[in-house]
Amino acid sequence: MFVALALATGYMAQQIPSMSGEFLRIHLEAGLLAGLLSVVRLAAWLVAGGQASTIGHQSKGIHWAARMIHGFLRVLPVILLVSGVGMLVLTGAAPEILSGNTPDPELLAQTPPQSLHHRAAFALFVLITGHIAAAIWHRQAKRGWKLQKEPQSTIS
Repeated sequence: MFVALALATGYMAQQIPSMSGEFLRIHLEAGLLAGLLSVVRLAAWLVAGGQASTIGHQSKGIHWAARMIHGFLRVLPVILLVSGVGMLVLTGAAPEILSGNTPDPELLAQTPPQSLHHRAAFALFVLITGHIAAAIWHRQAKRGWKLQKEPQSTIS
């Protein structure tokens, strides 16, 4: 939820300049929460190892792709946290953003982590969207398979 809120408000801050200060404040708060929770999630994942597959009878290629996508879904929010904090430290814009004001857009645009931050946000959005689509597809495929395997009753 915090990831979606951070992605949405970051995008809206760029699209609606008159509201960018408020969007950036929400973006900063949601992004910090999402990033910190992602650090905990990543640490737990590294300590406990990978999760068991939720899809039975999958090919090696699908298994590898699923592991890569889930890995990126865990790592990208941490990259966003580090690059976002880096932008705040380099520009000193955190107090201004937290007060609801909009920092100089040129100052943020010239900060080295800004490009990484935007690219990682776009990659995370694409992965989340693809992950949701795959989950829906797998659910529908599983439902269809179950319906085909159930014995049909005959009415006499």
